[in-house]
Amino acid sequence: MRNAWYVAAESRELQDDEMMAVTILDEEIVLFRDGRGQAHALQDHCPHRGARLSDGRHHGERIACPFHGWEFGGDGRCRLIPSNGPDAKIPDKARVTAYPLQELGGHVWVWIGEAERVTPLDLPPELTDPTWRAVPFRAEWKAHLTRVIESILDVSHLPYVHPESTGDVDPRVEGPAFQVNEREIVVIAKPFHPLLQTPGGYVDDRKASTITFQFPNQIILRTDMMEEKVMATYLTMTPVAGGGIVLYGLALRNFFQDIELIDDVHYEHNVTVLEQDRPVVEALRPRISPLDLEREVHVRSDAQQVRYRLLLKKQLEREQASDPYYGQDKS
Repeated sequence: MRNAWYVAAESRELQDDEMMAVTILDEEIVLFRDGRGQAHALQDHCPHRGARLSDGRHHGERIACPFHGWEFGGDGRCRLIPSNGPDAKIPDKARVTAYPLQELGGHVWVWIGEAERVTPLDLPPELTDPTWRAVPFRAEWKAHLTRVIESILDVSHLPYVHPESTGDVDPRVEGPAFQVNEREIVVIAKPFHPLLQTPGGYVDDRKASTITFQFPNQIILRTDMMEEKVMATYLTMTPVAGGGIVLYGLALRNFFQDIELIDDVHYEHNVTVLEQDRPVVEALRPRISPLDLEREVHVRSDAQQVRYRLLLKKQLEREQASDPYYGQDKS
């Protein structure tokens, strides 16, 4: 999907006096901050001779093309053409696309789709609540976004791919129970966080974990530890050039915020689980989850993945119907 918010960078990566070149799907984008610290996202392609603006210079409120020094503001309009003289009119076409951008939850989000179809950016409340501690992490996979999302929604693979890192999980999945609407799938599963294991080695079944998928690319796994103390793992996925993705994650908790050891344990757990998944998901064929449900065999425990494919198919059809050039190479 193009009509969606995708993370372009972590907020801490985008420094005041620097530029960042990023790619989302096939869109080459340059990120920078103006003199007030506000982030901007522009097409990384000067309309004069096609130079990459990200190879140029940062001038406070503007960025300058490395080839002829044309300067562009955060709105994408050219503000200065040095070779034209001080009084020459700047052509109306001397502008680049300025992408809608929001900076929330420690991330820089960019909308690369149709500007008139921009929707509000809806994040889980934990990302903007100061009572939650967030430890960031990220990973790069050579896998398609659809396969990655389905792997996280799929609890039946846990005892086979994560036999140690997710605790004692019964491979005989009953269900799992899940809820679904137009924008969300919530999977209700038995707890599998190692910290819920008792000294005897069994898992406290009184606590439930939930995996909440917010369409099209956000997932948060919440585990109730005890007495309203909750640990959560947040993931959002950005498709990049070459068909891979970048996973941006946050290890979250609302308790013991000053104990760094918990930061380390939760961080290492998330990184370990992702690294166990990565080679399996990267090897899946076909690379993209088939929207034709007849192409793969499905069983009861796959119900939430099937519902995801139905949601995606519906949204892609809507997007394609509104864009006659949908899917065409813009280069």
